[in-house]
Parts: sequence; structure tokens; C-alpha cells
Amino acid sequence: MKKKLGWALAAVIVIVCVVVGSPYFAPKAHEGEKEIEIQVVDATKDKEVFKKTFYTDAKTLTEFLEETEELDVNIEQGEYGSLLNEICGLKQDMEKGPWLVFESENNTVCKEASMCPAMDKVVIEDGDAFTFELISSFE
Repeated sequence: MKKKLGWALAAVIVIVCVVVGSPYFAPKAHEGEKEIEIQVVDATKDKEVFKKTFYTDAKTLTEFLEETEELDVNIEQGEYGSLLNEICGLKQDMEKGPWLVFESENNTVCKEASMCPAMDKVVIEDGDAFTFELISSFE
């Protein structure tokens, strides 16, 4: 009886060690739960400036842009929410252009609205892809 109790106790200890220790030894592929792709294009020069896949836990596009230093963004708070003034060295001039715009063909919020609304309203989901463009006209 004592032998069976000893083996049972040993088995329980091994199981507890495996369950508790496994998260520490499991490989971590990347930080962040959501994978998103960012592309930045200077349409005034027909040139791709930046393209990269990121991993993030950000909830909105604004939050992601603010926390991603590599994109070198300048965002100000305006009357209608966050306004992107610069990304990857591309600056907009709200009065006379060029202007920064963004789109996504697969983001749920953008698809439901048939266009991307303000950055603050764009909820990021795994697999989203966003393109930011500096344009000289809206034609």
C-alpha cells in the first residue's frame, strides 16, 4: 500500500512540474498576438518606402502606430480624432497637399464601411494589411 501511495505521489509531482514548467520552456515565436503587414508608398514618386510584417497586441490602428517607433510617425489629436501627419519620413500638408491616406482590403472595419474610417475606429485583427500612401490629388 505504501509503495502504491509513493508512486502515485511521485506521478502527481511529475505532472505538476510538467504543467507548471512547460510555459517557461515552450518556444516563443514572437511578441504580440496579431500579425499585421504595413506598407508605406510615396505615390507622388511612385515608390515603395517601407514594407514589413509586425506582431502586436494593440487594439486600434492608432495605438499600433503610436507604439511602433520604427514607423517614425507624427500623430496629433484633432477635432475628429487622431490625425497622421507623418510616417516613415513622408509628411503631409493638410492645406495644399500632398496628403497621407491609408487603406486596407482585408480589415473588417474598413470592409464593412467600404473605406477605412478614422484610425481611432480601426480595430486591428490578426492578418490585417494596411497601406499608407502619400498622394498629390484625390482623383
